[in-house]
Amino acid sequence: MSGDDTLFVREATGLVRDWSSYDAGIYAFLSVNIVTLGFYIWTFNAFIPQGSPILATLIAVVAITLQNVVYATLVASMPRVGGDYVWQSRLLSGFWGFFLSWPGWVFILWLWVPIYGSILSWLVLGPVSALFGFVELANFWNSSLGLFASSMIVVAFVFIYVSLGMKWYARIQQTLFYVGVVGLLIFIGGLLTTNPSQFQSAFDSQMAAWGMETTYNGIIEGTEVSFASLWSLNWGASYKLFPMLLFWIMWTVWGSTLFGEVREAGEFKKMFGVFEGALIAAAALAMVLWPLFDSAVGYTFYQALNYNYFVGAGAQQWLSSPTTLAAIAMGNGVLAKLMAILMAGWFFAWSGTVFLSSTRVIFATAFDRTIPEVFAEVKGRYNTPIYAILLMAIPAAILTVIYFFAPGFQTLTLAATFAIAVTFLGSTIACMLFPWRRPELFSKNPVSKYEIAGVPAVSVVAGVYVLILLSVFYLWATESVYGLNNMRSMGFLGVLYLLSAIIYVGMKYYRAQEGVDLDNLHSEIPKD
Repeated sequence: MSGDDTLFVREATGLVRDWSSYDAGIYAFLSVNIVTLGFYIWTFNAFIPQGSPILATLIAVVAITLQNVVYATLVASMPRVGGDYVWQSRLLSGFWGFFLSWPGWVFILWLWVPIYGSILSWLVLGPVSALFGFVELANFWNSSLGLFASSMIVVAFVFIYVSLGMKWYARIQQTLFYVGVVGLLIFIGGLLTTNPSQFQSAFDSQMAAWGMETTYNGIIEGTEVSFASLWSLNWGASYKLFPMLLFWIMWTVWGSTLFGEVREAGEFKKMFGVFEGALIAAAALAMVLWPLFDSAVGYTFYQALNYNYFVGAGAQQWLSSPTTLAAIAMGNGVLAKLMAILMAGWFFAWSGTVFLSSTRVIFATAFDRTIPEVFAEVKGRYNTPIYAILLMAIPAAILTVIYFFAPGFQTLTLAATFAIAVTFLGSTIACMLFPWRRPELFSKNPVSKYEIAGVPAVSVVAGVYVLILLSVFYLWATESVYGLNNMRSMGFLGVLYLLSAIIYVGMKYYRAQEGVDLDNLHSEIPKD
């Protein structure tokens, strides 16, 4: 590597390593935290009724551990802002780096704001409104207009949150995280004090108080499917449930684009510890909470409620929120209401993930001159790439309006998760080829010492994970239960990938006219 800094926008990025591995660990755990994504995705478990979430989680832990090895290897070797984009562009090519990373990290994250808004309505705004006696307001938060309003709250909050810079982001993240932990402890305590019989009485009484005709037995009896035991050993059904759980637990490496701003990013053991610690903590908490739901409200009731009230109840979706259930179990008193409010800490601590990681992909591509240099500018007292943040916030807000008010647009976004997983696949392939594409750099990584039958062990790990991902892609593409195999949505994704290819080819031609060779640039690794 020549270290020719004139290739890049400037000699160094201008970003500061303001995060410790502890800050990165909290971010990783929040990316797969139980209360937001976990509870939300678990509601879909009911649509694979014979699968065991316990067994499916164990399968996920094994699979995602392989992913964590791959990403820890890449982070430790190239701890640069931009993560997937940087690794793919340096180990595959500049074209593949842009083509694989931008649809997953930029275009799709514009479309994820409505998902975050839906979770805010379902987990926080709806339950809190109902618990304080405003049932109609609770229903409003789950209407199209209410979901749009909650999504705009997400855009506004996250824009401020991310614009304050990494140091303040970490402080706010920790504070909100600790608030959420207190709420979760009260939540767990409330469920520990009840059993299905007691909960049934409390639930029926609360439904009557809210003027609803729903009953505990009515929900169970009105569900036409039967659910396997929580502890079922049905491996086939549980493996089919595993790709559903990936919507929750796959994102341990969500912060990988940020590691150019983490102080210990060059240490493999610490980076693997960040990712694996988040994975084990999330899985262990799940192992505690599922049996707790079973002993407190009844597993069959919980699954039936999700089956009937998450998708089919429309404005009353908030009823299936675990926050609502725990508050009912606690008698909906002062402590229950406080718990519901404190649980919001989980959401707002996590909410920044919708923009923060993506801004660093935008920044890195601009720093490489692959998009206009303005998006690599660092501004203000908080040392933030403000134009990169605006490039996330403004399109996201516009697309959110379209999402909720343009008929048919929501259908186009159904397969969005595919693009993010494809980005992860690209980095896994890059890691598999790492020992041969950049042998001088790979040899400096401690994992280079380990081989299996003469092949670098990390390449074997990456190869196995590629096969797992392909099997997941097959299920996502062929099974309608996951909601991803919509042909219109797949066509929309194809348009996004075509757009990324056009942008890259256009910028490569434009830079060539300026005397900048992007192929040469992508052979170099920028300084911090």
